[in-house]
Amino acid sequence: MNNSIKKYTKKNGTTAYMFKKYLGVDPLTGKQKETTRRGFKTIKEAKIALSRLEVEIQENGIQSKPKKRKYKEVCDEWFDEVYKHRVKESTFWNTKLIFEKHILPKLGNLFIQNISTNHCQKFANEWAIESNKRYDRYINYAGMIFKYAISIDQLKTNPMEKINIPVAKNSNISFRKYYERDELIDFLDRMENQFPIVRYTFFSLLAYTGLRKGEALALQWADINFVGKKITINKTLASGKHGELLIQTPKTKASNRTISVDQHTVDLLKNWRTAQCQELKLLDIPIEPTQLIFTKFDNHLMYPRTPLSWLDSFYIKNPDMFRISPHGFRHTHASLLFAGGATMKQAQSRLGHSTIKTTMNVYTHVTKEDEEETADIFAAFMEQGKSLGQNLGQKKSPLK
Repeated sequence: MNNSIKKYTKKNGTTAYMFKKYLGVDPLTGKQKETTRRGFKTIKEAKIALSRLEVEIQENGIQSKPKKRKYKEVCDEWFDEVYKHRVKESTFWNTKLIFEKHILPKLGNLFIQNISTNHCQKFANEWAIESNKRYDRYINYAGMIFKYAISIDQLKTNPMEKINIPVAKNSNISFRKYYERDELIDFLDRMENQFPIVRYTFFSLLAYTGLRKGEALALQWADINFVGKKITINKTLASGKHGELLIQTPKTKASNRTISVDQHTVDLLKNWRTAQCQELKLLDIPIEPTQLIFTKFDNHLMYPRTPLSWLDSFYIKNPDMFRISPHGFRHTHASLLFAGGATMKQAQSRLGHSTIKTTMNVYTHVTKEDEEETADIFAAFMEQGKSLGQNLGQKKSPLK
């Protein structure tokens, strides 16, 4: 093969230099490879480039350039080869829906090797404007595909890692992760007085038990031990491939649990069971042995988004209250557990966390009451020290 440097004339009439270099046999394809480099202004530039190439080949061998692939192609491969083996079916399809609605319309048709940090910053800014609360999730999900591309040698760096996370600007609504005790009492009082009993029962149950929304929607009356004041959680409501509703096993083994409930919650569930029986009887709908506690009016599975719609109706009628999501009642329960003196292990067991780390990382919120109490404790401790010092001073004064 010819490695010599040659002079040639460019289209504009100027002279330049080029060379061809035999690279050897590609270990991946078994084919012989050579490369052509051109455009050098002087023979010296060409010689330097040729020498550098020879050193690179000697040190690193033949580096096959990955075939250019579009983001969507790599994304589909990640879903099929990696993600579906890690998560439950409902999580798989919910995540895929997020990609199809929010991520692929922006990134899907771009070659993944050509996507820059500037591209990612632009899309992140757009998500912050379009989606407000969930844009950070889109950024994380989009970044997973780049990480996968690195693992299969399609990329060397993740362009999403270098962006500046934008601040959402499209909403003046105040969202919070959880309620303080007085706020929860206020919320439940208003819900009880303004809306149907089923809504009040549902959100009271979430707040007083810390159940996940899907766990509550999958509960059957058979799961309630009214005498022993216990609830058994062993299933959850989820969405399948085509959006169909299904009951499946909980998120983790630790999610299978039996928890105690207070008398107020027991009485509330009894009242709702009576009301539900009356409603179904009016519609000539038989009550099944596996009767669900929360259903649509026709006694079919309730859509997971229904509680969110209930909250929207509540906050429209009560605009002075901070908004929290259905999952926010689980956060609220955890926070108030700690405020009430529960240990980390007790909270982990009640909430169904597989590791104590999850409980510590996600739910160790300090309430305003705790903050004030902590400050009072510190101040009282300091005052005790001052008093002790004064007393010691008074005792020592006769010795002066």
